Amino acid sequence: MTSKIVKKTLEEAQGVPNAEIDFSDKSLVHMDDMTRLWTMRNITRLTLSHNKITELPPAIANLENMEILNLFNNSIVEVPTSLSGMSKLRILNLGMNKLKSLPRGFGSFPILEVLDLSYNLLHDDSLPENFFMLHTLRALYLR
Repeated sequence: MTSKIVKKTLEEAQGVPNAEIDFSDKSLVHMDDMTRLWTMRNITRLTLSHNKITELPPAIANLENMEILNLFNNSIVEVPTSLSGMSKLRILNLGMNKLKSLPRGFGSFPILEVLDLSYNLLHDDSLPENFFMLHTLRALYLR
């Protein structure tokens, strides 16, 4: 059932300028059904909150026009290094996951304004050295 919803939603969003996709609360565990998504350059907002996702594929960085990425309340244990290559990303919500550390280079988002890392398993030693180089950051949540 979920696979059909994902497929239909991606088909409908194909070619729509500045498309926003919301897959929140769909009981998603993995993103295998979303391979088509990684080729869609028109996506600017993706919401995958309130699922059971444990892993983000490095191909998520292919979403080159992504401005808002909401991954709140999943079971993500690590984020791919490629994530920081998303040059148009302004808002990233990774709150309420199971992150123990951030990858090296995580602080290289060029225009990131809001970063939510609250309710994870992070501590001072799990932040990469360049984490504090996020000069465009206006809001940081680390609770």
